[in-house]
Amino acid sequence: MSNSKISTLHPIERQDVFQKVLASLDELVSDPSYRPGDRLPPERELAGRLGVSRTLVRQALKLLEAAGKVVSRMGSGTYVADTTRRTNPCLLSCTVPNTVDMGFLEKLVDLRSLVEEKIFLEFCARCTDSQLDELRRLIDENMREDLPGSELMGLDMSFEERVGEFVGNDLLYCVQSQLHQAWIMAWTRYGYVPESQEVLHNEHLGLLEALHARDSREVSRRIVQHVKRAHEACGDNRA
Repeated sequence: MSNSKISTLHPIERQDVFQKVLASLDELVSDPSYRPGDRLPPERELAGRLGVSRTLVRQALKLLEAAGKVVSRMGSGTYVADTTRRTNPCLLSCTVPNTVDMGFLEKLVDLRSLVEEKIFLEFCARCTDSQLDELRRLIDENMREDLPGSELMGLDMSFEERVGEFVGNDLLYCVQSQLHQAWIMAWTRYGYVPESQEVLHNEHLGLLEALHARDSREVSRRIVQHVKRAHEACGDNRA
């Protein structure tokens, strides 16, 4: 994609950083120079143009996908969607109310726990050392991010998403992707980030250690605990 199409993207200030990133990317994909099927620049390039973390760009793109404005293709990238043919882009994100309460978050946590556990157990049964090495590099790369928006790393799910891609089950991956969209939308509307970057980093390292050991029981325990801890931590902080 030519640089002229993203020349309007400029670094943004930290205040309301997520909403500004979302608005900037929404404006970008709505530009008449983009046609349905056009591929967007990589997350790293978009993040560099805006001066924010890749995590923030990734989260904003998921919300745009939930709105039916872009389409993510596994292993290929993000593309402009054909909005004239949109009917119901994402049922799960459509269930997220404008005012999110703890009751809705509890239901979302339970559903995501089931799906992530299924994905991680399938991955544990046949993961390769090269795949585990790639996950370690991803964890380390995410931890090094220190740009506007890094404080929202607690909503990053690139680790889980990569595991979903490795499993290769298109149906599971589709459900997982929709859950991640709903997850980001719900916590954003609730106004709370359930985990810090350091906590997320340590929990992912623990999951990776269990995967290296091919310990399915420990993998199951850790991924369920990881997802459900978000709800528990939120309750502790809002009490």
